[in-house]
Amino acid sequence: MEKLRYNRTFKRGIIVVLILFLLFGSILTYSIVGKIQYDSLISNMKTVEATIVDIDLDVRVRAPDVQIIYVSYKVDGTAFSRELETDTTFSFAAGVGAHYSVGDKVDIFYDPQNPEVIAFSRSVGVGYFYMGVSLIGLALGLFVLIYMLKHPREYLVTQDEYDKEKEALKRSKAARKKRKKARKKQKRKKNAKVRRIIKIVLIVLASLVGAFVLFLLLGALLMAFGY
Repeated sequence: MEKLRYNRTFKRGIIVVLILFLLFGSILTYSIVGKIQYDSLISNMKTVEATIVDIDLDVRVRAPDVQIIYVSYKVDGTAFSRELETDTTFSFAAGVGAHYSVGDKVDIFYDPQNPEVIAFSRSVGVGYFYMGVSLIGLALGLFVLIYMLKHPREYLVTQDEYDKEKEALKRSKAARKKRKKARKKQKRKKNAKVRRIIKIVLIVLASLVGAFVLFLLLGALLMAFGY
C-alpha cells in the first residue's frame, strides 16, 4: 500500500489556525490582563465628575470614531487637565468607538494620593468588546482545527499526487511571473511611446519658438537698416 501524506491545503490550514490562535490569543490575554490591572487600580480610587474640554481624532488610525479625549476635573479645589485614559500598562483607548462632544460630563476615577492618575470605565468596556471578538476568533480557529483533524482523509494524498500538486503550483507561479513580466514589458513600451511623443512635441515647440525669435531678429535688423 502506497504511503499517504497530507497535502498543501492541510498545511496551509494549520498555518492559518496557528495565526488565528496567536492573534486572537494575544488580544484575549491583553484584555484579561488589562481588566485585572484596572480592577487593582480602582480598588483604592475615588470618583469625580470631569468635563470634556477638547477632542481630537486619532490620526494614526484615520478613523472618525476613534477620539482622543481631554478632560478637566477638580480635586479638593485643585484643577487638573489631561487626556482621558486609564493609567495601566495594558489598556484600550477610551475613545475607541466614542462619540463625545466638548462640554459633556463623564465620571472618572482618580487616585487620592496622586489625582493625576486616573481611570475610566469605558476602557474596560472597549476591552470587553475585543475580548468577545477574540473569543469568536479562537472558536473559529478551534472549529477549523477540529474539522481538519476529524476528516483527515480529505487531505491525504499519495506521493505522486503530492508531487503533481507541487509541479502544478510551480507552473502556476511561473505563469504568474511570466504574465507580470509581460505586463511590465508592455508598460515600458507604452511609456517609451509616450516619451517619444513628448519628445517630438518639445522639438516642434522649440522649432516654433526658434523660428519666432529668428523672425523678430530679422525684423529688427531690417528696421535698423531702414528697410
